[in-house]
Amino acid sequence: MFRALFGFMLAIGLVGSSLAADRKIEDFYGAYLGHGAEEHVGEASAGDKQKQTRYSQVIIRPSAENGFTIEWSTLKLKGDDIPSEADTKTYVETFRGTDKPGFFRDVTSGDPNLFQDAAWATINGDTLSIVQVSVSPDGNYFVTHYDRTLTPKGMDVRFTRFENSRIVRAVKLNLFKGPAKVD
Repeated sequence: MFRALFGFMLAIGLVGSSLAADRKIEDFYGAYLGHGAEEHVGEASAGDKQKQTRYSQVIIRPSAENGFTIEWSTLKLKGDDIPSEADTKTYVETFRGTDKPGFFRDVTSGDPNLFQDAAWATINGDTLSIVQVSVSPDGNYFVTHYDRTLTPKGMDVRFTRFENSRIVRAVKLNLFKGPAKVD
């Protein structure tokens, strides 16, 4: 089943990138900063818990081999009215261009059938999508999907995390582009 799902997701990425690669990766280069909130997913209703605000920074810059490096940090404040602690995470991922315009492969991607993580990126119109897939030895799979869509002021980010076929986390962020040039 996983092979079929993975093949379907890869085909969607390939078809999507070939249909509308209007933008080049250079259009996404820059530093973006902003915030948003986690959305309620699954069985949680709006009254069950307060949406958690997240602050985020995204930096996209060129890398070797017609590719790019993306670095993103997320800050979550914990506590009610006055935050008592913060959880900050930073990630860096590098993608190399492929022979298909608007399609990139993570330089560390492996084979999910061998329980190795895989990731790819596609440009579709104004959106840079990054998909990360992990498979555990017991056959469970995890998919993380980022859509980073350019806006007149910066970028909107939509993050969705799936465990098997269930959405377990969704976040929307609005980021503003900084004035500095990123090389």
